[in-house]
Amino acid sequence: MKLHLKSDSITIHAAENSSHYLHVSHILTHILGRSFWVNDTLINFVTPQNSEQRQAFLTSLYYACALSSKTHNASFLEKLLHASQKPIRLVKKRLIRPFKEVPIDPYGLLNAKKTESLASIRKKYLTLAKLFHPDAIAQEDETSVKASTTKFQQIHEAYESIKAEKTKKIAA
Repeated sequence: MKLHLKSDSITIHAAENSSHYLHVSHILTHILGRSFWVNDTLINFVTPQNSEQRQAFLTSLYYACALSSKTHNASFLEKLLHASQKPIRLVKKRLIRPFKEVPIDPYGLLNAKKTESLASIRKKYLTLAKLFHPDAIAQEDETSVKASTTKFQQIHEAYESIKAEKTKKIAA
């Protein structure tokens, strides 16, 4: 979780699946002021009756951030409390999880068998490469060109993988 003080607002960046995010969004929507969502950002405006609660919330939020980052900046806390009347923006940070590539069977991709010769597999590779080459696509829409380019790359990588495997066996 990160806390930023801007000229027009106080911004809190929190990961969408963190307990901090759930806690802060609950407090901003149900306890402090008026709140509304714009896309993935919760914006909270101050109301006169919750000024002290808001300062207490910002103080505890500051200390939570300071504890997790192992830093303490008294002047930032002071500026934060002076800016407590500004809108608070809670920005949901989406976590980007690297997807695991599903291993593709290179032989299956080229419609070949492991027992086939490299020359036979090469013929199948060339046939498929001609079929899926991006320059050979008659339709010029972006999605079909992108799909054929991806397929062409997969076919090429599969052939290179088989070729390396077969030449390694011959060399050994």
